[in-house]
Amino acid sequence: MRSFPLNIIAKNATISINKLDYFTSFHSVRNDSIKIFIIIFMLSSMLSFAQNAEPKLHGYIQSRFTNDFGNQNDFMIRRAKLWVDGNAPGLENVSYKIQTVYRSFKDETVMLQDAFADVKFNGFGFLRVGRFVPDFLLQRMQPDYAIPYLERADVINYLIHSPQSMARQIGIQFTYTPREFPIHLSAGVFNANLVSPSKNKNQNLLYTSHTQIDLKKSDDVLAKVGFSFAYRYVNSLSMNTIFNSDQLITGNDFRFGFEYQLNYKNFVLQTEYIQANIDNYKAWGYYIVTNYSFTKKIQAICGIEKFSDLITDTNNNQWYSVGLIYYLTSNTKLITDFKTQVSSTKNNYLSEIQYQIFFN
Repeated sequence: MRSFPLNIIAKNATISINKLDYFTSFHSVRNDSIKIFIIIFMLSSMLSFAQNAEPKLHGYIQSRFTNDFGNQNDFMIRRAKLWVDGNAPGLENVSYKIQTVYRSFKDETVMLQDAFADVKFNGFGFLRVGRFVPDFLLQRMQPDYAIPYLERADVINYLIHSPQSMARQIGIQFTYTPREFPIHLSAGVFNANLVSPSKNKNQNLLYTSHTQIDLKKSDDVLAKVGFSFAYRYVNSLSMNTIFNSDQLITGNDFRFGFEYQLNYKNFVLQTEYIQANIDNYKAWGYYIVTNYSFTKKIQAICGIEKFSDLITDTNNNQWYSVGLIYYLTSNTKLITDFKTQVSSTKNNYLSEIQYQIFFN
């Protein structure tokens, strides 16, 4: 591959960035994330090209229509993600990832999600440093584009530690995955009490761990169990997915979860129970989801989930769901589901259909 002197690359990068500054000056501040991503991608591409390493660009879009048979009848871009990953130049065991996301229904801006580096130890595991999702809870660690349902369970979304930052934390984590034993074990340390711009406001840290063990693994059967736990001391922190939005919490925050997975031929079962003991309060929940593959392209899904929070006006009854998936490719698919929540006053209903397409 042809290489170029780094001084020429740096000069061209400066010219391109200046042009980018001129272009983005006509747009609102929300485009800063786009600008940052383009600059990072441009520089990493140039440096990698100069040193015979190629970053890879990936992305997908999830377009969704939602109807709650009452007040909502809405088209949205649920997620549009773009990311760059690859190996560090000259270091085969060091890789990186930088990812952005756009969501029309919530942020209406492009935001930085992931920015981390991995150091791999062959046959042993890897060390991850940067901004990423801590390895805590099974369904949270499964990519949204790969799970056989439209959304993760409420108990997963609401009992993560930083829903305002899309479950991302800044810290360091080691994952142990030995070749000799059927076990996955991780331990991480992260900022615990954040203030803008994502700085730790005191000396308290968040500690997380996730363990998975294979009970049986063969051509027809895969059975796993696992558990997660996390601890931090919170200091006057708002947790508006668990408590009322005007309530500030101080005290010990201990969360844990148990999980089970079973894959038997065309049938898949997955369930988790999660609990958070925060100060003298308890929030908890669970989900059970199953799916059955009729063919390689068609799946049926059904599930039940419950989340019991500490918000006074929340309906904590179970949600029941059924749905169908049609795969155009392994990741490009059409998925639809129908959910209902039974209540003594008024039942809730939700129907959704989503088209997911990868461009690379």
